[in-house]
Amino acid sequence: MATQKKGNKEGLTRRGFLKTTGSVALAGVAAGTMLTGPRKAFGVTKMPDKWDNEADVVVIGAGGAGFSAAIEAAGRKAKVVLLEKTPVIGGSSIICGGALTFAGTDMQAAQGIKDSNELFYSDMMKVGENQNIPYLVQTYVDNQMETYEWLKQLGVKFLKVGIASGMSVPRSHYVSPGDTLKILNDKAKELGVTLVMRTPAQKLVMDEKTGRIAGVIAENRGKPISYRATKAVILTSGGFSLNKDLLAKFVPPMANAKAINGLGNQGDGLKMAWAYGADIQDMPYIKATFGFTLDPKTIAKDFSLVFYQGAIVVNKEGKRFVDESKSYKLVGDAALVQTDAMGFQIYDSTIREKGISDPLGQTAGLEERGLIYNAPTLAELAQKMKVPATALEATVKKYNSDIEKGIDSEFGRKTLVASFGKPLKIEKPPFYAFPSTAAILGTYGGILINDKTQVIDVFGNAIPGLYAAGEIIGGMHGAAYMTGTAFGKALILGKLAGKSALK
Repeated sequence: MATQKKGNKEGLTRRGFLKTTGSVALAGVAAGTMLTGPRKAFGVTKMPDKWDNEADVVVIGAGGAGFSAAIEAAGRKAKVVLLEKTPVIGGSSIICGGALTFAGTDMQAAQGIKDSNELFYSDMMKVGENQNIPYLVQTYVDNQMETYEWLKQLGVKFLKVGIASGMSVPRSHYVSPGDTLKILNDKAKELGVTLVMRTPAQKLVMDEKTGRIAGVIAENRGKPISYRATKAVILTSGGFSLNKDLLAKFVPPMANAKAINGLGNQGDGLKMAWAYGADIQDMPYIKATFGFTLDPKTIAKDFSLVFYQGAIVVNKEGKRFVDESKSYKLVGDAALVQTDAMGFQIYDSTIREKGISDPLGQTAGLEERGLIYNAPTLAELAQKMKVPATALEATVKKYNSDIEKGIDSEFGRKTLVASFGKPLKIEKPPFYAFPSTAAILGTYGGILINDKTQVIDVFGNAIPGLYAAGEIIGGMHGAAYMTGTAFGKALILGKLAGKSALK
């Protein structure tokens, strides 16, 4: 059997199938054994005798992916309905950190940053430990510059370029998420997209004669309402970070982790697609992001990655436990198994000043709220942290000594982040400690799609009339995550889905 890892865009990998959690795998197998016509599946919802509404394309979820899909389809003269279950637009996109990952842009060139599609692809595969699906990564890379220019044409303002997790060169292009979603919303209205709020989609409807997904049953004010889609349904309903049962099913360590994301992330779209045998990918790699305060409420105010500026991370015993240049998802994995599931980012005044220039390394707001300790000596800092002073002093001394020797003898850290930057000594007082933990920002595993964003079933076949984009999909990130590729894939693949759905 051909495998996806070798480039078969619609093939089912044995690895991907075996990783599917038991109950879901059995549901998929059950769906397959019931194929008696074009497509008979477990949980099929029959078409209503009369539809309440009709459009060419029905998009489920009004976040970055949903708006991008709706705008692209409407711009191609399609009649589009966009359903949103909550009272507000934006989903997880509107509360994200605002990083969009692009390569080879004019902003990079203006700063002398040399980047390319080839380097971008290589970095994404490397940070994903080659567990991500190559054709999905290539699809992102192939469509990223078109999306960058499209956003600029719409009026999205890119504020600056920065370095972050998984990058060998700076390629995080920062925007205001709120402003970006407003621009997308306004464009959708201009193109005649019908946005329907407080209307959660509940089930997909299949035409049993053709095996094609024909529409959606939703709920509005407590009553069912049907939407026929003559061309396609596009799932952009986000992930399932707020569904503890699903987290416990796929990644038990994450079931008790705090989550910061859109209010609708309960896995609705995921379950709707499963009813028709949709395959899933990368569920075991769902991770929390390290760098948050111990009781995080927001991404913007409770987060700092000082360790990518040169800080080290120690536990409550005052000892390092990870290579700090790794993806903050992998650092998060390491932190969650430490005492009280946390670590301290330890740094000096030089590293603090360095971080001020980077959106993800700033700490002033955290300091003002009293969330960061500081002291003139490491011993006094340790006292405030309530960790053994001798252990903290010994840890920093050894780390500094290793930097002088040019090798991290404990964890092999060679850079600040990924393959970028040189580690710095922690030696100039005052010294700082930021108590940090990991929080779930998104579920980076989900529905399998092909390079046209068609949803793929457990037998490797495209499900006719069904597309997906954004957080709901799996396979893009693999074992870890490059900053800016979640918001990036929402906009890039959402736009691609809007195009593909009309072909």
